[in-house]
Amino acid sequence: MAHIGLSTSCFYPMETELALKQAAEAGIRNFEVHFSTFSELNKDYLKEIRKMLRYYGASAYSVHPFYSMLESAMFFSDYSERRMADGLEIYRQYFHAAASIGAGYLVFHGGSNIGKSRVMISHDQYIERYNMIVETGRKFGVTLLHENVYTHIAQTPEFCSKLIEYLGDKALFTFDNKQARRAGFDSVEFARALSGHIRLVHISDCDREHDCMLPGRGTEDFTAMRNVMSADDSQALWAIEVYNDAFRSLDEIKLSLDYLRVKLDEAEKTKFTNN
Repeated sequence: MAHIGLSTSCFYPMETELALKQAAEAGIRNFEVHFSTFSELNKDYLKEIRKMLRYYGASAYSVHPFYSMLESAMFFSDYSERRMADGLEIYRQYFHAAASIGAGYLVFHGGSNIGKSRVMISHDQYIERYNMIVETGRKFGVTLLHENVYTHIAQTPEFCSKLIEYLGDKALFTFDNKQARRAGFDSVEFARALSGHIRLVHISDCDREHDCMLPGRGTEDFTAMRNVMSADDSQALWAIEVYNDAFRSLDEIKLSLDYLRVKLDEAEKTKFTNN
């Protein structure tokens, strides 16, 4: 059966714990927890999140730092290595927070392609630094997942393939189909390029006028997307990640999750049961 769930970022700017509580009370059980400020990393707050998850029989699959906006400047600038060291110290807090609520993955946007904070180092240096962050997460039992954000260096299948070539099984990804579309790529073909290395899917739908809708409201072929992924990707969580103007109620999200489950189960039955 397909693993489906929801990112608490769908409710932003609602506070993280309120978003989690509201969705869990509606029967949703698998989550990406989007931490939205530093105070949400303190031990008392994390304790409350753990209690909430246990109470509802829910689980945190991944976490998403609000610090994503600064990852480029922190890790991939041409400034002194001092900043890289500081960045690793900050991300140790995130890795600890992820581990403390039982989340095995942390989403990483990485280096930007635009503005003053764009990547200022070579691809080889980028991969070397990225590997340092991966290894830091491993010490906490948390796996880093590079996302294909369209304004960032991992916006192309070519760069993601280079990460895989250099890092092998340590190169793992959050695949976001709306980010693929925004970068000008077919989402199914982008997913094919990452096959075997996808551990989280940020999923949404689209039509000609909208590029971020609840699954089931647009034209995206989720069965085809799943079919181009390998068996190694079968445990990935497909987490709905849309903006709060894409829905009016949790009932709409629950219907969308049901739709997504059917489409993914169709793919697994046709592709994997017959193998």
